[in-house]
Amino acid sequence: MEGSNSEERDQIERPATPAEHEGTSEPGTSSDAFQSDDWWRASAPESDWAQPVSKTAVTEVGQRKEVGTADVYFCGRTNLFPLNLAIRAIGKENLTGLLRARWDQEPIDVLARDGEILFATTRDVDLYCPDTPSIIADVDPEVVANARDQQKENGVPFLLTLARNESIERQPAFDLIRHHGQLLFSQLWSAPNVWIMFEKNTDLLGEFGDVTGDPDVDDWSLETLRLVQNPEQSGGFDPALIPSYTREGFDRVQKLKLTSDEAQFGSQFNGSRSVQQIAKNLRLDLKSARQLLFRFVALEIIECWPGSIIAKPESKSGMGRLFGRGR
Repeated sequence: MEGSNSEERDQIERPATPAEHEGTSEPGTSSDAFQSDDWWRASAPESDWAQPVSKTAVTEVGQRKEVGTADVYFCGRTNLFPLNLAIRAIGKENLTGLLRARWDQEPIDVLARDGEILFATTRDVDLYCPDTPSIIADVDPEVVANARDQQKENGVPFLLTLARNESIERQPAFDLIRHHGQLLFSQLWSAPNVWIMFEKNTDLLGEFGDVTGDPDVDDWSLETLRLVQNPEQSGGFDPALIPSYTREGFDRVQKLKLTSDEAQFGSQFNGSRSVQQIAKNLRLDLKSARQLLFRFVALEIIECWPGSIIAKPESKSGMGRLFGRGR
């Protein structure tokens, strides 16, 4: 795992639109409304997402923005523009609109309002909810089928549709919508080279006034990372790596709702202990240590350095305390 440049990116500024980087970016499709088939459909025969940027394409994006149908705030691929940076930008800039992620399956969309995450969804109902939740066991199958068909057409979670027509209780439904959205999004953390785009669109959120958002985007991201079972780390996992907090990462970790395992693991980072030594100190197996390390790295709270470049001896004191707000 190579060290990241997260310290340089921690001060989030508005990234350039495709018009400013014609050689490296790709134009994103835009939406007039959440229900627009053309906006959501991944199987369009000739998608702008799949084509290299041209002057004509950039001009078209500019023209759509001029007439108020699109306002692309940032876009890029996750090998250069990490998911964590995109989610943090939503919170830092109090954005309202849609974060779309395109990968090898149906696009995943995250709706945000005033810097809060509402939910993640997709038109692929089987990808969104592969199992049948117990909450819909007693609901008329035809009603459930109609709600699922609506999600295939407009992306609105079928559980939300069932809650609105009073087929299921609202609060348990909203809890499931949050969980399934986070489980869906968690798949993106290990997916290679995902294309992401955020479109500012206040009209898009008009019909979701009954959905409460998650106010802390870092905690929302951390919860999705806990759902990653077999994380794929850049450069592979090396137990000899030495994790160290970035300048702002240590401040950020104090505000996170960490589990006791995460807090204990994070308290061991002192710039000289290897992952293997930390696992030994905490009596963790390397698989558990790998999963915990992946969360801190994905959030760009720490950087990992090869053990060979660390010359100073390990400190006996460590951080001296657990941190985070607790969970």
